Amino acid sequence: MKINVVMRDVDFINDTNDYAGVDRGVYRLLKQGIIPKFTYGDYDSVSDEEREFIESQLKINAVNSEKDYTDSHLALFDLVDKGYTEIDVYGALGDRIDHELMNIQLLLNEKFKNVDIRLIDKLNVIFKVMGKKELKNIGYKYVSFIPFFNGTTLTLDGFKYDGKVEISIGSTLTVSNEFIDQTATVETNQPVIAIYSNDKGRG
Repeated sequence: MKINVVMRDVDFINDTNDYAGVDRGVYRLLKQGIIPKFTYGDYDSVSDEEREFIESQLKINAVNSEKDYTDSHLALFDLVDKGYTEIDVYGALGDRIDHELMNIQLLLNEKFKNVDIRLIDKLNVIFKVMGKKELKNIGYKYVSFIPFFNGTTLTLDGFKYDGKVEISIGSTLTVSNEFIDQTATVETNQPVIAIYSNDKGRG
C-alpha cells in the first residue's frame, strides 16, 4: 500500500493514493479540499484560527508538544504499523536544519528496513538503498550516494561514473553522479542515502 504524507505548506502531486497530514500539513490538505485519512502532530505550527478551521473539518488527536519523538517519527512509525510499504513525504526538507537532518537519518531506522520512504521537495528526492537495487532515471540531473557508515562499499553500474568504491562518513566521492540511460544499478554492503537532485531553477 502507498500513502502520501504532507507535513507543511508545500506543493505536491495529487494522485489516487491515500493522504496523511502532519501538523500544518493537515491544514494544507484541508485547504486543498483533501480530507486526510490519518492526522498526526501537536499542531504547534498553526495559528488559533487555523486550528479552529482544522477542528471544524475533522476530529484530531493532538499529541503533547513536550514529547520524546518528532511528529514525523510518530507519523511514519504508525503508518508502517498500519501496513503501508510505500510512503512519499512532502514537507520534511527545508526550514529547520535539525528537523531536516533527523528526517533524512530517520530513513535508516530499522523499523523501515522493508519500507520504501521518499522525502520529496522541488529539487530533491531522498531515499535509502540497501543491498542491490535498480534505480530509474526519473528526470533529475544528478544522483548522489551519501554514506552513513564507515567501510561502505558501493558498486555502480549504468552511471556516468561506474565501478566499485569504498566510502566512509565524510566522503564526497559519490556526489553528483549522473544516469547515462533509463536505469542503473547500485549495490551496497551498508545502507546509504540516495539523492536525486536538480540545480535550483532546473526541472
